[in-house]
Amino acid sequence: MRRAALSAATRAIPRRAYSTPVAPPQVFTRATLQVITAALDKPNRTPISQLPPHPKGLLAAAKKPRAPREAGVLLPLCNLHGEAHVLMEIRAAGLRIHASEASFPGGKAEETDADLVAAALRETHEELALPPEQVTILGALDAEYSLGNLSRVWPVVGFASSQPLEASADADQHTPLPDLDLATLTPEPGEVAAILPLPLSALNDKSRHAPHYFRLDGAKPYWKIRCEDLCEPRLDDQEHLEIWGLSGWFLSRLATRLGWSDTPAVYHADDDSV
Repeated sequence: MRRAALSAATRAIPRRAYSTPVAPPQVFTRATLQVITAALDKPNRTPISQLPPHPKGLLAAAKKPRAPREAGVLLPLCNLHGEAHVLMEIRAAGLRIHASEASFPGGKAEETDADLVAAALRETHEELALPPEQVTILGALDAEYSLGNLSRVWPVVGFASSQPLEASADADQHTPLPDLDLATLTPEPGEVAAILPLPLSALNDKSRHAPHYFRLDGAKPYWKIRCEDLCEPRLDDQEHLEIWGLSGWFLSRLATRLGWSDTPAVYHADDDSV
């Protein structure tokens, strides 16, 4: 990576060590979801029209300056064949923005959406035919801007299964929760080329990782994750597919918030090894 491409602010940031991550859960249970919920922020239920103003200077950083939009994406955790996963998708090749990239389901909020959670659930239903009632909302992460389409993107974390979870106080807290049956999903071909079920074990599988920096900011390191062998169906035109960019950043924020993954070291301008 060229030093000139990195944020000047990183020159004063020393390298620091990151704590050793714990292994992600092998399967999601009610007890697991309780831990996850406690670690996340509360989802933003503010009406779309009452969200905070956008920061000054945002238009100058955007590729195509225009009025910023609001968007919601869903980070769906799920059990597949008794193993913990996070469900992603590969965007269709014909899309104008981020074509053929790995992403989370979601998109632009509409006037009919009550809030960002509703927007994320509606878009997920439209893209994957995953009914909102099959998603249990757990929490949220900090919003981040997509400069490609100038949207403030609000990530919502949920648990998806093929049947709604019953809110029973006497339910076994450590029994694996129901699977999500991928056969019940129907990707919208104009938007989704393939489903990407990512095993949580990939979050600390170093053979899949490559270090990267969010928007070339050395103070924001994360791991890109190689994933072309995990797509359903397998895409013939994808020989080297990685989870990176805004989706990679959100996935990294989720994994580090929950202690499931470490990150690369912060870039230091005097280190020639980067």
